[in-house]
Amino acid sequence: MRWPSGHRSPAADRGTLVVFDAGPVAAEFERTLTATAEGFERDVRQAWPGAAGSAAERRFVVENEACSLQIDVEPAGVRRLGRFELPQLIARYRFLRGDDADRRELLRRLDRAMQKGGG
Repeated sequence: MRWPSGHRSPAADRGTLVVFDAGPVAAEFERTLTATAEGFERDVRQAWPGAAGSAAERRFVVENEACSLQIDVEPAGVRRLGRFELPQLIARYRFLRGDDADRRELLRRLDRAMQKGGG
């Protein structure tokens, strides 16, 4: 997809965007998400049906043949934007096994499956 100016639209590449396209994928990192633990669980299960854990446990484990990722979640209050209240969730990602290429591929698949609309 191209803009009238001829430049490529960033939305055209949305399916390939991932936080770790450049440089190594850290064994541990943290993200703050706009979600509830239950909503995160629903998204994880939709993205990775074989995932272990639950919102009640505040822990999920996503695995493939080469890699294992543990995600611990913790509610982080509400962000208010005018009248909107957006639940915040801290997600701590920790790879239990897998090299950099394995980590990158697992994250790419998980992030793409959990991607929401919007800008």
